Amino acid sequence: MIETRYQQIVTAVDAEFARNRELHGAKIHCRPGCTECCHHVFSITEIEAAQIAKGLARLPLELRAAVEARAREYIIRALIRGDRLPCPALEQDVCSIYEHRPLMCHKFGMPLYNPEKPDRIFACELNFKAGEEIRDPQLIPVQTAIHAEWNALQAQYRALSGAPSPGPLTVAHAILRANGA
Repeated sequence: MIETRYQQIVTAVDAEFARNRELHGAKIHCRPGCTECCHHVFSITEIEAAQIAKGLARLPLELRAAVEARAREYIIRALIRGDRLPCPALEQDVCSIYEHRPLMCHKFGMPLYNPEKPDRIFACELNFKAGEEIRDPQLIPVQTAIHAEWNALQAQYRALSGAPSPGPLTVAHAILRANGA
């Protein structure tokens, strides 16, 4: 049930991205090889960490070991020292766990509305310039509905697992945890 609902949310986010790509056309520069979004630090949930573990399990052992080594380096250099590094799952400018990437990776690039921060629309600086007006009457209602579904799923997951989240997780943490490191 959790997996099914999660996949429905991913599908809704992907549909929202496609709608935005159609609406904004050439402004959305997202394409294979663009890794700007892969250099941002963000938190993920336990649900997403489980997806990352599934993606890692499908990798060849040599690649999995390389991803794990990058995750260790990422925690030290990016999270502790503040260096700007690519996501440890990035292999030669391609996400090695693409089908199992976190929800934020599905969203990044399109204009983003978070009802918990209603005064601002977030957007990739490669696609939209600072202060640029984004006209889309569907943006707030569509993304508010997705946000509500995502929050409801996370609450359901926490209730079923019976355990509180261990604190902020990143992709690097999820990689190391999945490999037992």
